[in-house]
Amino acid sequence: MIQMSISELQMTMTNVAGITSLLAFWAFVLGNISKWKVKIYQAAEILILTGFACLTAGIVIRGFEANRFPLANLYESTLWFAWAILGGYLLLVRRLGQNQLGWLASLMATMFFLYGSWLPGNQQTITPLVPALVSYWRQIHVPPLIISYALFCLSGLASLLELWYAGRLRSLALAAITIVLAISAICLGTYTSIDTAWLQLLFVGSSVAGMFLSWKSLSKIAETKVSTQKAEIYDEISRKSISIALPLLTFGVITGGLWANHAWGTYWSWDPKESMALVTWLSYAAYIHLRIHHELSAERLSIVSIIGLILTLLTYLGFNSLGFGGLHSYGRFK
Repeated sequence: MIQMSISELQMTMTNVAGITSLLAFWAFVLGNISKWKVKIYQAAEILILTGFACLTAGIVIRGFEANRFPLANLYESTLWFAWAILGGYLLLVRRLGQNQLGWLASLMATMFFLYGSWLPGNQQTITPLVPALVSYWRQIHVPPLIISYALFCLSGLASLLELWYAGRLRSLALAAITIVLAISAICLGTYTSIDTAWLQLLFVGSSVAGMFLSWKSLSKIAETKVSTQKAEIYDEISRKSISIALPLLTFGVITGGLWANHAWGTYWSWDPKESMALVTWLSYAAYIHLRIHHELSAERLSIVSIIGLILTLLTYLGFNSLGFGGLHSYGRFK
């Protein structure tokens, strides 16, 4: 009876967090068209804070219920991802009063709540760990990775807004369509039986073509949409997010090698997901290098950040859902 009540409390906290994230999204959207925007934005901030608090409680309660660290499967990782998105917004953006990122952050969190809730029941049910995950390395290696993925995505969302306020509307539209197609490929790979070769082509083809065209379209400027001050703010938010996330990813990659040596006797095996994590790391290292040496404009750096977002999605979810295989693959879910 006690076990059931704990399970129900955990699910209630998680559901409340998902609902408040969805409500926050609509509140931010409504704030853009309402004359009471200040009060509506304040309500949206309260909703995000409430969702973050409830999700924190839900994750902690799940850990007590499972009698282990609550990050052992894809479902639990989506909870951590949503938690980090909401927390990242509260930490990096809220005090700046830049509410446009609020609706994107809350939408992203809501999408991950839905993605997790639609996974099979055996992902959501607490079950004994497989032998490979029974290690203290799990709670050292995995949380920094998931948090870094969320902050990289937050950086990419801020970069979309930087393009908007810099007047690069065509480039923004192409980048947004590319992200939507990439997410669609991942969702189709997770929930359907479509041939993975087509989904890989959709993800890789749309990403390469879309970001190339987005980069080439930066010369097209809609002068009436330009707000240099806001563009600089979102550029700074993107930089701060990456500055926090890259060390976390670095730590995650290093501890992953240590765990691999402990479990498999080798620090690096060129597993597809390992290799993709390295590519993602290199893309953000390139961002930092280019920014420090002022080799690209803020708009081109935004494109680099958005490319990093797509690589992050591929590293985190793509190899699980698009059939690339490897030691880190969770398989495909129907």
